[in-house]
Amino acid sequence: MEPRPTIRLAAGVLAGLCLAPASASPATFSCPALNGAKPEAHLEYLQRERSTLSPDCISSAMDQLGLKHYAPAVKTLIAYLDYRLPDDPAKKRGIIIHIPTLGDTYPASTALFRIGKPATPNLVEAIANISTSDIARTNAIETLFVIHSGKLSELVTILNRASKESKDLKASDRLRDAAREITYRCQGPDIPTPMSGSTSTMTR
Repeated sequence: MEPRPTIRLAAGVLAGLCLAPASASPATFSCPALNGAKPEAHLEYLQRERSTLSPDCISSAMDQLGLKHYAPAVKTLIAYLDYRLPDDPAKKRGIIIHIPTLGDTYPASTALFRIGKPATPNLVEAIANISTSDIARTNAIETLFVIHSGKLSELVTILNRASKESKDLKASDRLRDAAREITYRCQGPDIPTPMSGSTSTMTR
């Protein structure tokens, strides 16, 4: 089973996430090249060679795609789940404007959160996929967590079902681990227990 980085959150923040849906932080990005552009143009921009793109324009494109709930961008946004924003000088000086969220560092997470449940199937697929980086997989789990924070039992059921139906042993393990992580993070009477053993239909 592949190790996955752990994101540690303060107890109070974590408790709040378990009780209520997370809200996206306000964002301000300057990208004159994309001002007034349609979602299709924002998506096309993100699909270019990443190394040639402006960080502000990347963030602006993601922000607009999320605000427009543009579901065709889901796969591209998932590919950006390991894209980290450059450090903010204000943070280095200790200036805190709001409680930090995952999207403050990885903006694709906020965009996917805004798109909501239509992003769930592809996020589940990303968790299972061996080619997904550890950071992107962790962020996919975190993003699903906030998307489904109103009813986490639904998310655990989705992950368990995908694990059971997978014909790939390692993919099944990754999905089951994600379900277990969500369950243990917010234990409650409505959260189904993850499968204790592999009951997948796959062949070993």
